[in-house]
Amino acid sequence: MMSIFAPITNFFTTMFETLHTFVEGMGVTGGLAYVIAIIILTVVIRAILLPFNIKAAKSTQRMQEAQPEIKKIQAKYKNDPQKSSAELMKYNKDNNISMTGGCLPSLLPLPILMALYYTFYNMDITGSFLWINDLGQPDQLFILPVLAALSTYVPSYLMSKSTPPAAEGGMNMGTMSIAMSAMMGFMALKFKSILVIYWVLGGVIQLATTYFINYKPAMKKKQQVIAIESEKEAARTPKFVMSDYDELNKSSKKKKKK
Repeated sequence: MMSIFAPITNFFTTMFETLHTFVEGMGVTGGLAYVIAIIILTVVIRAILLPFNIKAAKSTQRMQEAQPEIKKIQAKYKNDPQKSSAELMKYNKDNNISMTGGCLPSLLPLPILMALYYTFYNMDITGSFLWINDLGQPDQLFILPVLAALSTYVPSYLMSKSTPPAAEGGMNMGTMSIAMSAMMGFMALKFKSILVIYWVLGGVIQLATTYFINYKPAMKKKQQVIAIESEKEAARTPKFVMSDYDELNKSSKKKKKK
């Protein structure tokens, strides 16, 4: 397994050691030097992944806009699954919609995590930071595993709120998010603390990018749709005019006099 990641592991090893040496050259030593180095490395990796996240956001937006038409196709050919699939494929191709475009970028951090696992596995890292006695060992207080699970779940939760519901028979994104978060929390129990810090920092950055690139635009669009629907509903509702009331009142008074 390690041979698969050897090229990228060697790259990360060289990069991290260079960053660590640079930080120590600035007069920072001990565990703090390792933490600052991993912060810089995390920011660099996430900056590289950012274009993929933006591309995924655009793909998600196109999927949202296409949902009404997709539902029409599914309803039209509900008794002919083969025809329905063919029409959906044609519609997606004509409108440049990728059903996997929003999912693939979220999987990219996983091979990087595995490469960094082997990077730090062969690296002698020592030093304390905050409550962590040894960055080269798992967190004995289990705070980092909890943070790892949360930093995995929250961005996925926001993404699910800004993503169209899965088609019938599709995988539930909420269930997937919980399973992924639980898996990361469990793995973090055995990982070196320095690696879990990388994952938590990456999760925080992912949370920010998901909020601004996916969640906020989706919620803004949703509010616009609600506002338009409210205006249409208001236009359909008969309006009560004061003059109508005056006419009814006069008519009522005339009847009483008679």
